[in-house]
Amino acid sequence: MSTVAISRCNDYELEKVNIAIKRCLSLIGNVENLIKPGMKVLLKLNLLSAGLGPEKAVNTHPSVIRALVDILQNDYECKVYIGDSCGSLRIGSTYQAFRITQIDKIAEETGAIIVNFDKDETIDIINDNATIVKNFKIAKTVKTVDVVVSVPKLKTHGLTRYTGAIKNMFGSIPANGKKNVHLMAPKARLMAQALVDVFEMVQPHITIMDAIIGMEGNGPNAGDPRKVGLVIASYDGVALDTVASTIIGYDPMAVPIIRYAYERELGTADIRNINIVGEEINKVSVETLRSLIK
Repeated sequence: MSTVAISRCNDYELEKVNIAIKRCLSLIGNVENLIKPGMKVLLKLNLLSAGLGPEKAVNTHPSVIRALVDILQNDYECKVYIGDSCGSLRIGSTYQAFRITQIDKIAEETGAIIVNFDKDETIDIINDNATIVKNFKIAKTVKTVDVVVSVPKLKTHGLTRYTGAIKNMFGSIPANGKKNVHLMAPKARLMAQALVDVFEMVQPHITIMDAIIGMEGNGPNAGDPRKVGLVIASYDGVALDTVASTIIGYDPMAVPIIRYAYERELGTADIRNINIVGEEINKVSVETLRSLIK
């Protein structure tokens, strides 16, 4: 049975975020058996926008990034890498996203290493089980580090209705590769299947979701910030998305990306078979987040 940990966190004050993340890591258990001193750990962020600051709730918040770097360096004695390929496909957008989310400052202060996936070496991935994307390239660092920690942002999405753990790993593909996937999957159903094709081959070891301030409405980049007040973590990204989507009022099986991942047996999407720890789901659920997709 997959475990999903939920911890309350009402704002982005660094100490509060640090406590919430540590609580989640403790609750999912056995993190020390996965992450050991000296290991290379990649924080795979959700950097969709190169121009919108933290107050817009588009990208993983700087406080969540800084807290994770501090925890990994101080508690687990790891070498930390911070990486992504920005959702904007313009030249230089990933560097701009690093600046707008203060990652350049975090790296300077902590010694964490920034990896621009658009400039990283790539490796070829082949998925024989794929429905849409049978081969693609990803940033090499995603496969050469010891542990990948995915750090998505909870948001609605105009094409896939919801975006979280599963979709975040799409950013492992450099900019031009993402463009090609969009061309292969122009419709919502096809895009959901394509995202699952990618996720199957680049599943992270742990997912820690920034659900402190999420986004509703015209997500994932033009919606409205919406307070949810949570940090959510799991080894099972599908289970995490199941819990997170339930919290914001969605039926997980009505979110195609979750349903397809479940049908491919990439994780648990039956809420009855998920061990939810930390907070009771009915006590942290919020009024349904507005979405363009009904």
